[in-house]
Amino acid sequence: MSDLIYPTVDLFLYTLKSSLNTTDAETEKNKAAFLAQLPSDTQFNDFDIETEYLEITHPTQINFTSHNKTLEGYYYAVRLNDTYGLQIDCSINNQTESQPAKSFAILKTEIEQKLNKELVTIGKTWLLSGWLPEKSSDNHEDIAKNCYYALFQDTYWQPEQGTFLDGKVFEIWRSENTNYSLEKATNALNSHGHHVIIAIYTNRESAEQAAEFYKDWMGLFCYRSKISWAYRQSRLIKESLLNHYKQIEANRKITNQSNSQQKKQNITTSRQILNNIDNILQQYTIDLLNLSFQKQIIEINLSNYQLRLALIKEKAGQNNQLDFLEKFSGLANKKYIPQITKDIENMQLGLQLLEDTINATRSRIEVEKAEREHNFQELVAVVGAGIATVSLIKEPVKDCKEIFKQVQPFCKEHPFSFSLIVGIIVSFMVWWLRKRWRS
Repeated sequence: MSDLIYPTVDLFLYTLKSSLNTTDAETEKNKAAFLAQLPSDTQFNDFDIETEYLEITHPTQINFTSHNKTLEGYYYAVRLNDTYGLQIDCSINNQTESQPAKSFAILKTEIEQKLNKELVTIGKTWLLSGWLPEKSSDNHEDIAKNCYYALFQDTYWQPEQGTFLDGKVFEIWRSENTNYSLEKATNALNSHGHHVIIAIYTNRESAEQAAEFYKDWMGLFCYRSKISWAYRQSRLIKESLLNHYKQIEANRKITNQSNSQQKKQNITTSRQILNNIDNILQQYTIDLLNLSFQKQIIEINLSNYQLRLALIKEKAGQNNQLDFLEKFSGLANKKYIPQITKDIENMQLGLQLLEDTINATRSRIEVEKAEREHNFQELVAVVGAGIATVSLIKEPVKDCKEIFKQVQPFCKEHPFSFSLIVGIIVSFMVWWLRKRWRS
């Protein structure tokens, strides 16, 4: 039958209040987007203090209204340092009669209708819960599986299992593709990845006791979301770094191609290429720092995740088996952190190569500049010799009849032209002699 009493869906979603290089205007925009999730008359008290956990509404739980009178629920909003957390709880308003598993789909739809689609979230967790009717013989996993399929229309069912407060707990985590491109990066709220916890309790008392752990789940799921989000960001940053590297390589090939073809680029063109490389290198350096920053986010939140999980285990008692929740921290330790560490090392080597490319390009420009200045000096020397010659023989050439009798008509009629010809000859001789001396 897969029936449960008091089926409840809790959505825990998280959005950043501020992040690296966030301006005051952007912080206010994030705050406004988060507030849009709540009723318009909500009293919002977000004090400008650094805190691990702060309830930011009055009252702390805000009941919501629904057109479906069989439903009830509430909002619960907090701030965890730089992150806003929101729990939206929705359940069937009947704690005596059992409900079919498909009722979870109604609860999920009610919650999704209350979401602000413009809110940029960094992660979310769906928590499904309910307790079994008396003398129920249904298999816990079969019930959990049917509850899951009521929410998600896929065939993915490979849960991790444990026990919690005399109930059975199942975790289903389908990771979204971390190899997506920058253009395809989407809001985590609408992504294909999801994290689902299903808790099947044996009786009402266990379910009511479990409700006391909501604040603990709020913190644990927040740290988990930030770890996953930081890793997704690191993949996007890595793609950006690779794109920057390719652009610099393209500019470098242009200069190398000109050298191989023994073509000298225009100084202006060379400088433009150098400026392009400089600008890209600045972005590359910023991205490299951001990559290191994402690694730090994972390390800090991983430590908080492990500490929070230890506190939950201690609070729940020794009869509870929640070790399956440690597999995520193992994934972060064995995959996320080593992967980003290796990427940082590789990209730092790339930075060294890019800096060498810039130095080589800059040296080439300086050589071309020095050569052009030298050629200009040669031109000045040669032209100067010619002009000096013309000036010296301009007046005497008028009397060339006594000196050059054979060219008397030309000298007499065109004294300046004759002087110019002599100047050109002298200039050529100066150029030839300077060339011989250099060789």
